[in-house]
Amino acid sequence: MQELPTTASEQRLQDNQLPQRWRGKSQFTIAAPRFGTGVDFLTTWQAWQADPQRCARLHFIAIEPHPLQPATLRELLANYAELQPLAAELIAHYPPLLDGFHRLTFAQGRLTLTLCFMAVPTALAELVARVDVWYSPEHLIPALEPWYALPAPSPVTHANVIGGGIAGCQIAHALAKRGWEVTLYERHTRLAMEASGNRAGVLIPKMTSEAGWGETFYRQAFWFAVQQIRQLQAAGQVIDWAQCGALQLAHEPREAARQQALRARELPADFIQILDQAEASAVAGIPLPSGASYFPQAGWLNPASWCTALVAQANIEVRTLTDASVLPVDGVTIIASGREADRFAASQFLPFMPVLGQTSVASASAFSEQLKTTLGHEGYLTPALAGQHIFGATFVRNKREPTLDAATDTVNHQQLAQYLPDFAASFGTVASSHAAIRMTTPDRYPVVGALPDVAFFQQAYAELRHGRANQPFPLAHYQPGVWIAAGFGSRGLTTSGLCAELLAALLTGNRCRCRRPCIAICIRHGF
Repeated sequence: MQELPTTASEQRLQDNQLPQRWRGKSQFTIAAPRFGTGVDFLTTWQAWQADPQRCARLHFIAIEPHPLQPATLRELLANYAELQPLAAELIAHYPPLLDGFHRLTFAQGRLTLTLCFMAVPTALAELVARVDVWYSPEHLIPALEPWYALPAPSPVTHANVIGGGIAGCQIAHALAKRGWEVTLYERHTRLAMEASGNRAGVLIPKMTSEAGWGETFYRQAFWFAVQQIRQLQAAGQVIDWAQCGALQLAHEPREAARQQALRARELPADFIQILDQAEASAVAGIPLPSGASYFPQAGWLNPASWCTALVAQANIEVRTLTDASVLPVDGVTIIASGREADRFAASQFLPFMPVLGQTSVASASAFSEQLKTTLGHEGYLTPALAGQHIFGATFVRNKREPTLDAATDTVNHQQLAQYLPDFAASFGTVASSHAAIRMTTPDRYPVVGALPDVAFFQQAYAELRHGRANQPFPLAHYQPGVWIAAGFGSRGLTTSGLCAELLAALLTGNRCRCRRPCIAICIRHGF
């Protein structure tokens, strides 16, 4: 594909009456049916940056069915000296060449780039957005079905976020960087005390044998989280984490078969590699009993440090020791309170399932300190952190109260010994680390969006239970002023950032997301 020269990109701005059309607006969205080398995007960014009357937030959506390799992109953009250093920043955050929607942010979060790596018809069928300017006017986004109709943007710009774990802090961050005033309610003495209270968790995508929208969601969420951490660190925030890579052992036949299916898909090596036993052992730094899938961008992370970095904004007020048992009446309220997410009348209809998980800690040995990556089997294991390994976790359904149990540490140690006997035998003292309740859902995906008017959904869309979608339906109704982000299970570190970004986009009207996973909660869960 022949790339347009910069002068043609500047002409595209003029043809669409830019920058005049974005002036004085809080947000503005541009979409293009091709990305190519990104010259159109970079030229638009440059013009927006140079305009003193620019809109507060600019969103650029670009579809690209044949994305360029990073090295090729770097080589081609080197020919556009006038677009440096914007081009260098784009290349630094360019995602792996994986199908799906990739959301990148620049200019302290005021500029968003959504890259749709897929065929144009597929992207247009999946895209939900309010576009102010199309760089190719023949492209239009199909209308949503009535039961998918999204809620109206909030008329107010103050949010009450209930829950100071990773989900609540992500939502507070996403709204605050859009200029909202946020009050974050946390019932404990500090943030990240419950499901986000582990000394270290693993940041890693969830992969499946065959490509599907679920895997795509996890891949996109993982990449978003990694980029967010890097940007927070670049802004001076201190986050306790290590991008040391993660190995998922082929610890049983089904996992080994899944990894061979992943190998056949030839996914980008900077995202995933399928290693044999010798290769995996070399990466890990210790002998391993099997091959593994290797994620070089993954690693371990201390959730509390991430939470602290996320809320370090002047327009976020954190109220600890505040149990918001009644939903606030001023502003918008987002329920992100983990195991307490279904205690409100507005959300108690949701089919959450509590799961108790306990991790253990063990003193490192001279042998175990050689481990360089995180390891996954039925549970997970970190490298030595300040002389200790974190490992586990148990998975006990239908428990509502977290309690540390010494017998559970024995279970965790026995599970580790089953897959890494020499490693487990080398440990020093084993003790309890953290216990918490993780709320999950029947389909294992989080619940994010406006809470529906349950009675209306049950009556208006009853025929959908029987597959009768080809008939008239009224537009969806939602409960006023109350939203939710919950049900992240054990994947909240990976998925909550992207979910918070999408939720903030819905609240502010800057909508751009894949149609799936569905935000129409009642339909998704069969109500």
